[in-house]
Amino acid sequence: MRKFSGEKGQMLLVVVLTMIVALTVGLSLVSRTITNLRISKQSEESQRAFQAAEAGIEKTLESGTGYLIPQSLGNNAQYKTEINNPSGNAFILNASEVVEQDVGIDLWLSDYPNYSNQICSSSCTISIHFNTIEQSCSTDAGNNTRAGLEVVVLSGVISNPTVGKYLFDACPGRTPGAVNTGSGTTIDATTFQHAVSIPVSNGIIARVIPIYNSVKVGVTSSVNIPVQGRIIESIGESGETIRKVQYFSSYPQLPLEIFPYSIISQ
Repeated sequence: MRKFSGEKGQMLLVVVLTMIVALTVGLSLVSRTITNLRISKQSEESQRAFQAAEAGIEKTLESGTGYLIPQSLGNNAQYKTEINNPSGNAFILNASEVVEQDVGIDLWLSDYPNYSNQICSSSCTISIHFNTIEQSCSTDAGNNTRAGLEVVVLSGVISNPTVGKYLFDACPGRTPGAVNTGSGTTIDATTFQHAVSIPVSNGIIARVIPIYNSVKVGVTSSVNIPVQGRIIESIGESGETIRKVQYFSSYPQLPLEIFPYSIISQ
């Protein structure tokens, strides 16, 4: 039986289309396999890099020194660490994390742990900055509640310190006995809305306590404030993946009984 050229062309077209479909499916499977392998490799590298960064934190805490030269862990991963000591005349407390409402944080005005080198042998002023965004003046705790601030300062002779008590609120009339606040400033790229001034003479330590809400707290001063702890930054690497971990090693917080005249946050 004789076949016409049109039929031959149709058969050839069917064969070509079948080959194209098969090739497309094959390439799709290969591409999917390569993608899965790449994702799996990236996931493994990410995990190793994170574990390396954590190992760097542990080693630095043990040794007390940073490792600026990369340290190999033998599993295609390495870390390097750097220690920063928050101190000076402008910095943010608690490693730039929020300070918990009604709990607060210690601001060391002398050297830990023996209270030596008290700042402001005559007198000076420390400014405390808080509230990074304008919030409402509600008295209910919540995400949109503007914080107030309580500050208790121990100063003078260590064996018999003087206690200074200060209460501030950026919402007039909300907190009985509170003093209004001034305008804040920008510290380490963080802009604070409000600030208060605290007089200090032979400072020992202060407790800074946010009220109504947890909030970031910054400090500025005309004199250098002592070291407040250690911020350890660890960078872990594996392959092309980099992970960074930051850990704040603060000094132990003093018992609240050390501040016997805390105003309202007990």
